[in-house]
Amino acid sequence: MADPDGYWLRTAMVSIHAVSEAMFPSNDFGAPDYEATDLVRRTREYIDELPPEQHRLLLLLFIFLELATPLLSLRFRKFSSFTPVRRAELVRGWRKHWFQPLQWLGDALKATMTMMYFSHPTVVKHLESFKTCERPTDPLQFPVDKGALNRLPVVNA
Repeated sequence: MADPDGYWLRTAMVSIHAVSEAMFPSNDFGAPDYEATDLVRRTREYIDELPPEQHRLLLLLFIFLELATPLLSLRFRKFSSFTPVRRAELVRGWRKHWFQPLQWLGDALKATMTMMYFSHPTVVKHLESFKTCERPTDPLQFPVDKGALNRLPVVNA
């Protein structure tokens, strides 16, 4: 019987899990981690909702990450086989690298995973985020503080 997900999707999912674990690990300061925010599943759902071109591009990002890391890290290991700390170091290193395509890789990973992480209600609550006006149709419900902008300090230009 054939695997319904297939090799490429499984590879992308292993990579998404590895990035999630590295970028949003368990911590002692109370911030939700990748498991509490269900980051892997939610990222898969997000990718599945994208138009076909963006869907393929984002899957390719994670597949490339998993399979090209032996060349990019100069170690004969897939991205997911490194420790979470080492994976985080690799992403940070690529973001600061002199070679622009490696910066794009690191920035794309950081942007995608950060967007998914910060869209979870427990993260919103942890950061004490709020909206300044009601948006009833927004599925992500933030607390509303209508007077917040009035309390900002006035800056003379």
